[in-house]
Amino acid sequence: MKRIFALVVVVTLLFSCEDVEGNLVGVKGRDTFYPDILGPGKVPYGMIYVPSGAYQSGEDDEDIMGLHTARTKTVSVQAFYMDASEISNNEYRQFVDWVRDSIAREKLYRRQSGEDAEQWVNVPDDFFREPYRSLMSMGSDLQGANTPFDPFLNPESSQDLDKAYLMLTGHDGIKKTNFDWKKAGLDKAPKKLTADEMKKGVELTFNTDEVSALFLAYSKEGKSDKSTDVVKDLPKNFQKDNGGRIENRKFFTLNWAVPIDYSDAETALLLSDMFLSEDEQYFKNKQLDTRLLFYDYYWIDFKEAAKRGKIQTADVDSRKSYNYSDDKLTGAHHRDPLSKDYKNNGLHRSTLNADGSQVMYDETLNAFVDEKDSSATYIPRDINNNALVEGDILINPGQDLDLGFTNTKGQHNAIRGHSDRSRFIVKEKIHVYPDTMCWVRDFTYSFHDPMTQNYFWHTAYDNYPVVGVTWSQAKAFSVWRTQLFHSWLLSNGDLFVNDFRLPSEAEWERGARGDLDLSQYPWGGPYIRNANGCFLANFKPMRGRYFEDGGFHTVKVYSYQPNTFGLYCMAGNVAEWCSTAFDESAYEFSHDINPEYQYDAKDGDHPVKKRKVIRGGSWKDIGYYLMNSTRTFEYQDTAKSYIGFRNVMTHLGRGGKDLEAENGEEIQSDIQLK
Repeated sequence: MKRIFALVVVVTLLFSCEDVEGNLVGVKGRDTFYPDILGPGKVPYGMIYVPSGAYQSGEDDEDIMGLHTARTKTVSVQAFYMDASEISNNEYRQFVDWVRDSIAREKLYRRQSGEDAEQWVNVPDDFFREPYRSLMSMGSDLQGANTPFDPFLNPESSQDLDKAYLMLTGHDGIKKTNFDWKKAGLDKAPKKLTADEMKKGVELTFNTDEVSALFLAYSKEGKSDKSTDVVKDLPKNFQKDNGGRIENRKFFTLNWAVPIDYSDAETALLLSDMFLSEDEQYFKNKQLDTRLLFYDYYWIDFKEAAKRGKIQTADVDSRKSYNYSDDKLTGAHHRDPLSKDYKNNGLHRSTLNADGSQVMYDETLNAFVDEKDSSATYIPRDINNNALVEGDILINPGQDLDLGFTNTKGQHNAIRGHSDRSRFIVKEKIHVYPDTMCWVRDFTYSFHDPMTQNYFWHTAYDNYPVVGVTWSQAKAFSVWRTQLFHSWLLSNGDLFVNDFRLPSEAEWERGARGDLDLSQYPWGGPYIRNANGCFLANFKPMRGRYFEDGGFHTVKVYSYQPNTFGLYCMAGNVAEWCSTAFDESAYEFSHDINPEYQYDAKDGDHPVKKRKVIRGGSWKDIGYYLMNSTRTFEYQDTAKSYIGFRNVMTHLGRGGKDLEAENGEEIQSDIQLK
């Protein structure tokens, strides 16, 4: 009977499904997103889920020090994940070792050849020849406030691009034509194909021998060993046209599957410049030169990108400017981005010159080189509005871009964008090794040489919090951790999630309070001892009896009891960097939803602008700094033996207390869930 009933239910469901084509049903084929991306009930490894909620920030009892920097205020914070503990020495060492190994792989790739060089990189399957690679990477990027939609608004250029793509992909019916490759945005004209070649199709990728040949020459200026079977049958100018290892490096990613044996004699020789010289060694102890460990990364300046100037549309009769001709329907007159954007203030955007008003325009950036005519060195792209150019200087490069459209009635929708998005992509290069000398530097007339010698690298301190890390280094670590995590998700076919980052001051306080209203300490309060008289954190108790709490300097990151959220050492052990810039009056002007105050300090700024919030107190601080409401700061370019950090990640989804309830929820059920 049960089987018959189940069959009836299934049949009923099948026949009840109706065709919904033509209705608003959203994009099909998209997987349901689970907030706990690692599986039901799981969150990013080592992190704790902190649900969305409101709390009372500021002083819980009285302003003991009379600082007036943390007034009582109700704020709400979006759900986020937070590291259960401070970042440990061993975790940060993974970052340092990754930077070391990536530098070593890069050196080995450059200094070896053939298969030895090839093993250090991943050669993509779609490794296109020239000019295919130029076409593939060209996109719509025309920087420097140039005409952004040329060649797509210019009919002739559009036709050239269409013909180029058709010819390169070998479509029939395209005759041998002299395209204007300069307007098409190519560095050089490709080989002209005959009709027969086009009918046979075009080979877009390198074969095995050709790929191998790339690794036998350092660059296109060098020469491959023609005696090898790999290259002897290749065309005469193959290396010149396609380059060697250096020219093709940008198309490869490093291969991390092959381990580096630093003890191998050949490897040690090739990487000898990564170690200290004999003059800097003692007892013939060969050590890595940590001064060489730099990490290159990017971050997006969203706050600057969000700023916009006023769009002033051109006062023209669109009925006269619009071109109705069928063969020139895409003429540029009806939508000229530069002519409708009249901003004379060069300070509207940050620029490269010291006075902030101009930026150099490299007119050879998109040059067309004619190999047959040496006199034709370059032909720069045309700039529609010549009033913006004075020689090689582009006036006001930060102007907004008019993405609007003027209709035949003279109405303009005034949608705005940016003429050059690359200005908001900030490239950083930072030294990653912690400042191990901070233990000696921080304490005058005090003996901390053993901590300097052993704290970061010795296994005895693996699970102790990393110190000697500046605010900028902590930020770089967060970017690296994000790339590591996202690469893993992508390899498993999963979606990207939010970035790892330093917590805002509000997020840190939300995590520390643990949903305990008006609590003076992460464990509640108002006392720093438990019922048995034991101290609840690692700090400076009893006027300097440091070991009374169980720790002389730092202790392991999972020491003491966690708070109600499950977070360890939110008070004591090490103070923690926050992303927030420190301002005494920040609580007065910050918003009550996700409060945050950020300032990107420049080198020339006054030191007061380089202050960043640190929270939680440390092993050398008195009990006052352990309080949830205590605000203090340190300068972003300093490294201290008592400051560490932990990461957070913003939750994707509603952020309720029951994370499991969000898995796969639909719109209707979302309204009902509490």
